[in-house]
Amino acid sequence: MKRLFLFLVPLAFLASCNSDSDTPVEVQGCTDPNALNYNPYANVDDGSCVTPLQKQGAFAINYTATWCGPCGNWGAPRIHEMAAAGSPVVAITAHASGDPMHNSVLYGSFSSCRPTGGGIPSFWVGDIDDGMPSDVTAMLLQTPPAGLEFIAARDGNNMNVAVRSLFFQNVTGEYYLSVYLLEDGIDGSASAGEYAQNGVANPDTYKHDYVLRAAATPNSAYGEMIASGSIAAGSKFDKTYSIPVDATWNDVYVAVCLWKKDGSFYSFVNSLKKR
Repeated sequence: MKRLFLFLVPLAFLASCNSDSDTPVEVQGCTDPNALNYNPYANVDDGSCVTPLQKQGAFAINYTATWCGPCGNWGAPRIHEMAAAGSPVVAITAHASGDPMHNSVLYGSFSSCRPTGGGIPSFWVGDIDDGMPSDVTAMLLQTPPAGLEFIAARDGNNMNVAVRSLFFQNVTGEYYLSVYLLEDGIDGSASAGEYAQNGVANPDTYKHDYVLRAAATPNSAYGEMIASGSIAAGSKFDKTYSIPVDATWNDVYVAVCLWKKDGSFYSFVNSLKKR
């Protein structure tokens, strides 16, 4: 992604110069300096700017497993209801041990901060244990201190992601950025073998959604620190990642979250996902 940008910028610069005329040549592109895809050589905005907005996103996680009857009976409907409560909502299903979609490191990382309470299905909405869809709706009405935006493109067996975090308020603390690969539409029907979900109302058509497949920081579900101390309003922090994608994953997409570390707990700040 960075190589592509460096390749395009000289072309845009050359296109803006015209040795045969004093009339400037139009160069279309993003003219907003706060945008992730800002083109300093563009003189005509083409509406393509990708800019972090001060819009609150929500985060919901469901600890689940194929072998768990209640996970299919009422767990799956609840996480789907949360995901449909508004936009943007990053809904994640973290599959437990004994499940073919289990990621032991990320599952353990999430549950070390947001525990399951000893059983599944188990939910968190932001920082709320046993969260409900109404908690998602309430969260989306808040005004966040920072916003997120990203550009993602799959290149063979890698997902390349560029993320910008923009702070709209003066804040203090340690802020962490996480980037996840999620997958929808995995066959969980009665004929899906080890992927078959127990307890569902329609076992012939069930699909696993929001499955946590990977993270840019594979050893931590809460990502890496991007800022600390006193952070002034208007501060921008850019990060780029290349995340391996298993060839068997199909409907894969990117979600990003911003967290504030308070002691050993990672408080939810904001999120964004794109299909």
